[in-house]
Amino acid sequence: MTQGVDTTPLHTRIELEQQLISPEFFTDTIRVLTGHESIRSFDPSPIAAEVLEAILVSARSAPTSSNLQAYSIIVVEDEQRRARMAHLVGDQRYVAEAPIMLIFCADVSRLHYLAERQGHTFAADNLEMFLTASIDASLALQNALVAAESLGLGAVPIGSVRNEPSLVAEELVLPAGVFAVAGLTIGYPNAGVRRGAKPRLPSESIVHREQYSTENLEQHVSDYDAVMIANGLYAGRQVASDPQIPDAEYGWAEHTARRTSKPETLAGPSAALRDHLKDEVEARGFSIR
Repeated sequence: MTQGVDTTPLHTRIELEQQLISPEFFTDTIRVLTGHESIRSFDPSPIAAEVLEAILVSARSAPTSSNLQAYSIIVVEDEQRRARMAHLVGDQRYVAEAPIMLIFCADVSRLHYLAERQGHTFAADNLEMFLTASIDASLALQNALVAAESLGLGAVPIGSVRNEPSLVAEELVLPAGVFAVAGLTIGYPNAGVRRGAKPRLPSESIVHREQYSTENLEQHVSDYDAVMIANGLYAGRQVASDPQIPDAEYGWAEHTARRTSKPETLAGPSAALRDHLKDEVEARGFSIR
């Protein structure tokens, strides 16, 4: 914990939704998980080496399919490299501002090496292998995120590392068979940036019991839309479309509909760079067949 840096979550999702969960089940772990919010403004305070190591060990403790451990983590601390990475992910200043960026990669390069080492031919060149490696990397990222937040740090995943896969690979010297799936920027939050857990869709629209159901979906969307309009999250952030509508009417439903109807805006202003992502993935040594 760093003196003078605000690291206390304002409220958790359990508190936000007024969930009736007994204190004995509202553990420190549950508090961290339900108190998550993405942080995009960081204090320049460095992160101690043992704090970083605790985060990395936590990441490596995530589940991994068949113990293949088909992922790697690149730790980026160098100030100039962070600045270059900030440019490659869409000129996101907080990537350069935070003291650490972790890059989580799907990695089959070790598996190729092992097959050759043991006298076998690597034949797992299919979509399943890419999904397995990507899921391994994603689980490790989530563990790192929770570990960082449990230590009073703030963090935000960076999907924009997929904007320029070849340039990211060049910057990080990634060999064939390694693809950067997502980044994680970590640092101490600047004072006053925490707003608390963001409202989510009602549980009933996300959590299905026994079988998938769309019952009451319209009511769930309408209720959530009203919450997000009142929250003001999308005020001044409209995706360009005709006609533009007042902020008082622009909520999650319209914002999401516009983004999915304009694939170039799906993951932000640089998402159009990912139109050829399949080709980029295959160029990195994976097969999507």
